[in-house]
Amino acid sequence: MDATLYKDLRVSRGLTYHYFYSPATAGNPTILFIHGFPSTSYDWHRQVEYFRPKGYGVLVPDLLGAGGTSKPEDPDAFRFALIARDIVDILDAEKLDKVVGIAHDWGSVLLSRLANLYEDRFHAFAFNVVPYDAPRHQPMQIDALLAHLHAHTGSHRYGYWKLFNEDDAHVTCEQNLDSFLHLVYSKHPDMWLEWLTPVGKTQQWLQENRTPGLPDWLSQEEYDHMRETLRAGGLKSYLNYYKTAVRSLNLQDDKNIPETQWALHKPVLFVAAKHDAVAPPAMGKASMGKYAPHAKIVELETGHWVQLEATEQLNKVFEEWIKELNLQSAKQNL
Repeated sequence: MDATLYKDLRVSRGLTYHYFYSPATAGNPTILFIHGFPSTSYDWHRQVEYFRPKGYGVLVPDLLGAGGTSKPEDPDAFRFALIARDIVDILDAEKLDKVVGIAHDWGSVLLSRLANLYEDRFHAFAFNVVPYDAPRHQPMQIDALLAHLHAHTGSHRYGYWKLFNEDDAHVTCEQNLDSFLHLVYSKHPDMWLEWLTPVGKTQQWLQENRTPGLPDWLSQEEYDHMRETLRAGGLKSYLNYYKTAVRSLNLQDDKNIPETQWALHKPVLFVAAKHDAVAPPAMGKASMGKYAPHAKIVELETGHWVQLEATEQLNKVFEEWIKELNLQSAKQNL
């Protein structure tokens, strides 16, 4: 990604966002790519390299806590309603009336709140692996949730959240950064079933400093870039996404969203990852069936990192879906 196309913006609540922006050529829509954890805007670089030469506008922020964006240590700063407003501040700064939203992982939760609160700023929404996440009116009880999931699915699924919710979790992750990244970007999706989803196993993996190697779909250059970005920025702030969720800091904001705004009315794409141990396709399809029954659903033979594991296939899925929206005749940036 061209470093000269990155900008910095001080948003309305005083934080600074670092983001990549390449304007659309006449007649093409702008795509907002939203990354997850522990990614940065760079995780979308293969999509940027595909869509930018075709004339699409591309806006890719480093989310709060990531890359060149501010890194507050207070988990309350990571409430999704606040981050959604930050993203709209960027749209306003670039004079983008409407965009196509494409998100992955925690980015899908943020895109969900953008859909609830700022639907009029979007042509359509695409959720990758992690589906649309409706507002929640009950506090999270992490131990009860893990027990329920284990009893009904055989997997804790979110077992690693227990570690990431600890105040000093960043220390263990940073001290064993390669081990952390080798698990997150694992060689095979089944490694997550053994080492990420069960309670206590992620901590064991890190303490043993396991480094089994990189997957075939991730180049050494890409890995080095990701590693250096995390080494420089650290994980203390970034892990607040998990603390905010586990500690139910989004609860009051979610309660303020009327149920009439929970369903999605704009066009929706959901890309499921068949071999993701944390967000299995059935979970995503159930959410879409309830809140976006009109959604187009595509299931890929990948693990969690669809944009890296099946780059060409996913880019084609995105492009065909966007063309179906008939936006190419719209005015630039609309």
